[in-house]
Amino acid sequence: MEIEKQRRLNEILTETQNIQKAMMDNSLVGYYIALDGRFFLMNPVAVSYTGYTIDEIIGMKADALIHPEDKSAVKRNARAMLRSERTIPHEFRIVTKQKKICWVIEALTPVLIGGKKAILSNTMDITEGRLAEQALKTSDNFYKTIFETTGTSTIIYEEDKTIFLVNSQFEKLTGYRKEEWEGKKKWDELIAPQDRAKLNRYHRLRRGSPGRRAYEFHLVDSKGKIKTLLCMVDVIPGTKKIVSSSIDITELKEKENELIAKSRILEELNSTLKVLLKQREEDREEMERALMSNIKDMVFPYIKNIRKNGIDKKNSQYLEMLSSNLENIFSPFTHKLSSKFMLLTPKEIQVANLIKDGQSSKEIAELLNVSSAAVDVCRYRIRGKLGLKNQKNNLQSYLKTLS
Repeated sequence: MEIEKQRRLNEILTETQNIQKAMMDNSLVGYYIALDGRFFLMNPVAVSYTGYTIDEIIGMKADALIHPEDKSAVKRNARAMLRSERTIPHEFRIVTKQKKICWVIEALTPVLIGGKKAILSNTMDITEGRLAEQALKTSDNFYKTIFETTGTSTIIYEEDKTIFLVNSQFEKLTGYRKEEWEGKKKWDELIAPQDRAKLNRYHRLRRGSPGRRAYEFHLVDSKGKIKTLLCMVDVIPGTKKIVSSSIDITELKEKENELIAKSRILEELNSTLKVLLKQREEDREEMERALMSNIKDMVFPYIKNIRKNGIDKKNSQYLEMLSSNLENIFSPFTHKLSSKFMLLTPKEIQVANLIKDGQSSKEIAELLNVSSAAVDVCRYRIRGKLGLKNQKNNLQSYLKTLS
């Protein structure tokens, strides 16, 4: 009877061991037993973490795989767990046979093997999760850095306009602290009253038609000062949150308005100047008419009387020249010649006038009491100053075109 009972106990023990082995071998979790500081038993899942074979890993020191930087923390956490001072599994890195870094999470419990104290560990490979977490953290830090160092006042707000997040530039621009706005107030509370209806309309349109928008508006800061801002707004993809970046263009707008005002003043001055110039021209023409009228009334009658009374031929020529010059003083030809060709001397203008009237060089010489050669030199200079040098243009014909 006693032998049968012992046999049955042995069978149960064997079955239990087989069940435990089957559970360890087919578990999704890694298991190992460490005895005397070395790996004594390890299931296939735990072996797969290491990159070694089962024959290579059994007998190896239990801390041989731990990353050098994590060894002290692992020993400290393991002792606390075995003493029941810690219940939360700890995470650390191991170095595989292929020198790859692998993250594992581990929970330990003390056991007896052949009457000796041993350690039972269940572990999981969390490398992928850790890498994803690190990537997420890196990405989060990256975008937080951009958010804070963008140089513009940037806010993120919810669909209902409640401010979710603001950066330090927002604090500088508005004079408010982050804590006063994040999760507590809506962005349109910052807007100047005259612009609220317009911006709320833009907000409704943006919800119906997402996309980047840019517009100007007026903001009231913490001290009640109104600032002109230019903002860029868009919906964050995959969310209903909206990001808005703004820059202060108050000074630019003031300068722009100042330039517009100055431009209007210049336009008014220009119009006034045109009126004055027109008036001056009319006054000049009126003065010329008055002077001409006076000459005709006060000079030409005496010339006429001299002609009637008779004088010698030489004086008669002088008299005709005097009469002609008086008339030409106010003629269009003289005006055009003197204003268009300022380089002509008074003598050259006089000679040009006589040439236009058909006088020959000899006749001009007699009238001006100079030599014919001097008149020819004067002709040459006139042609040069009028741009007719080395051209076949007839000087008399050209001068008549100026009349």
